Amino acid sequence: MKNNLIGLIAILIISFSVSLPLTRGGLFTMHDDQQVVRLYLFDKALKGGQFPVRWVDELGFGFGYPLFNFYPPLVYAIGEAYHLMGFGFIDSVKLVFFSSILFSAIAMYIFVKELSGKFPAVVSAIFYIAAPYRALDIYIRGALAESFSFVWLPLILWSYYKLFKTSQTSYVLLSAILLALLMVTHNLIFLPFILILPFYILLLLYQSNKKTVFFKKIVISALFAAGISVFFWAPALFEKRFTIVDDLLLVNLANYNIHFVYPQQLWNWTWGFGGSAEGLADGISFKIGKLHILTSLAAFALSFIYLFNAKRLSRLSVVTFQKETFSRQLSVIFSLLFIFSAYMTTQYSKFIWDLFKPLQYLQFPWRFLIFTAFFSSILAGSFIYYLRLTVFKLLVGSILIILLTVPNLKLFKPQDFRSYLTDDLATSESLINWDISSSSFEYLLKGVDMYTGKLGTNIVNIQKENIPNTKVEVINGNTTISDLKETPHEITFKANSASSSLIQANLFNFPGWKVKINDKIVQINDDNRLKLITFKLEQGENSVEIKFENTFTRSLANLLSVITIAVIFFAFVYKWQILKNN
Repeated sequence: MKNNLIGLIAILIISFSVSLPLTRGGLFTMHDDQQVVRLYLFDKALKGGQFPVRWVDELGFGFGYPLFNFYPPLVYAIGEAYHLMGFGFIDSVKLVFFSSILFSAIAMYIFVKELSGKFPAVVSAIFYIAAPYRALDIYIRGALAESFSFVWLPLILWSYYKLFKTSQTSYVLLSAILLALLMVTHNLIFLPFILILPFYILLLLYQSNKKTVFFKKIVISALFAAGISVFFWAPALFEKRFTIVDDLLLVNLANYNIHFVYPQQLWNWTWGFGGSAEGLADGISFKIGKLHILTSLAAFALSFIYLFNAKRLSRLSVVTFQKETFSRQLSVIFSLLFIFSAYMTTQYSKFIWDLFKPLQYLQFPWRFLIFTAFFSSILAGSFIYYLRLTVFKLLVGSILIILLTVPNLKLFKPQDFRSYLTDDLATSESLINWDISSSSFEYLLKGVDMYTGKLGTNIVNIQKENIPNTKVEVINGNTTISDLKETPHEITFKANSASSSLIQANLFNFPGWKVKINDKIVQINDDNRLKLITFKLEQGENSVEIKFENTFTRSLANLLSVITIAVIFFAFVYKWQILKNN
C-alpha cells in the first residue's frame, strides 16, 4: 500500500508539472482552435433537447452543421460534465486536457503493474506522461480527442490481459466498454488501433489454456463494443456519402502522401509550433524521444536474447531470466508493435497506406506516434523489470525518470497565451459563423457550391456577406412570419400568407430535416447553390415546424446501442448478485 502511494504521488507530481500552463487564465494558441466552440455548441444542443447530439446550429457559416454525426462526442460530453459542475467552457476544455494526462498515467500504471510490478509501472506511467508527442498533441495541436485517447489504450490491453488471466465475464464486458469508449473518443485512432490490437490478442490466445473459450469471449467483447458505439459509427460511416469530406481530406494539402516522416525526424528534430508540410519543411517536431527509443531497444534486446538464448545467458548478473517466458514474449510483441508504429509514419510504409484505403482518412501518418509513445512507455517499464537487483532497479529507474523529465518539461508549454480570452469572446456568434466555419467545413452537404483556391484546395463558395441574419426568410410572395422559436435542431413559426410564397430556411438540407405545415409533412426543395431548405406556403394562416430528426440509420443505430447497453447493464447486475449471494 505504501509503495503504491509513493508511486501514485510521483505520477501526480509529474502530471501537475506538465499541466502547469493549463492553470493560467485564458487559453493558449493551438492548431485546432475549435475546442471551446465545439463544447459550447454541444452544450447548447444538449440543453435544446437533442440527444445524442448530432447537429449544431452556428457552424457551417450559420447554416448549421452535422458536427457530432461524424465527430466523436465523448470528450465534449466529459467537458459538459465539468461545465455542469460550474466551470466555464474554456476551463472545462483545460480540465479535459488535464484529465487526459492524469487518467492516462494512472491507466498505464494499472496495466504495467499487472505485468511487471509497481516500480516498473511508475516508470512506464511517467514515460507515458512525458512523451514528446503528448506535448505536441496538447500544447501545439490542441488535439483534445486524441490526447484523451491516451487514456483508453492501456486500459483496453489491461482488460484483455485480465480476461486472459481470469476468464471472468466481467472482463468481457469491461473490455467491450473500453473499446467502445475509444471509438467514441477518436475514431481515427481507433481505426489503426484495431489493426494493432490483434497481434496482442493472438499472443494471449496462443498462451491460453482454453483457446476456444478465450476466442469466443474476444469475439463477444468485440460485438458488444460495436453495439455500444454503433449509435456513432454507423451514421458516421453510412451518411458520410452525403458530405464533401472525401473532396477535402483525401486530396491536396490534406493528402497523407505529403505527410510522411523522415527517419531522422523520429530520433530528434527541432521543436517548433508550425504545421506539417511536405518533405523536411515541417514546422513541428515528430521525435519519439531518445530515452523512449533507447529503453525500448534495450527491453527488446533483453527479451529477444532470453527467448532465443536463455540457457547460455541465464548466468548474467545484471538481468534476471525467470523460468516463465510469457513476459518476454509480451515485450517482443510490444517491441515489434513499437517498430511497426514508427515504420508506419515513414514513406517506406506507403504501400500499406495505398492498399488500406480507410487509413487514408488519418491524413497524417505521424498520428501513429501515439502508438510509439504507448509501446515505448510500456517497454521502459519492461526494461526496469528485467534488471535483477531491487536497488539496481530503483537506481536505474530514478535516473531514467530524471533524465526524461528535466529536459522534456520544457516541451510542455504553448507558444503563446491569450490571457484576454473569455468564454464570451471564444464563443461569439461572429467568430463561429465565419472564422471557425471557414477553417473546417468537411462535413458540409455534397453539392454545395465550391471553387479551387490558390493552393489547389477545395473551398466552399460562401462569403462573409452570405452569412444569414435570420433562420427563416421569404424568397418571394407576401408572407408575414411571427412567433419564431429556435433551438439548434428545431424551428417553429406562424406564417400569415397573403399569397402563395416560397420560404427559405437557412439550413443545409442534410438528411433528417423535415418540414411540417399544419402538421403535414411537405416536400423540401434544395435546388440552389448552397443546398438550402426551401418550401412553398399556400395562402392563409400556417403553422410551420422545421425539425432535424433521425434517419432510419440513426434510429436503428440508437436502438442497437440502447439494447447493447441494457444487456451489459443487466449482465453486470446479474454478476454482482451472484457474487453477493456467494
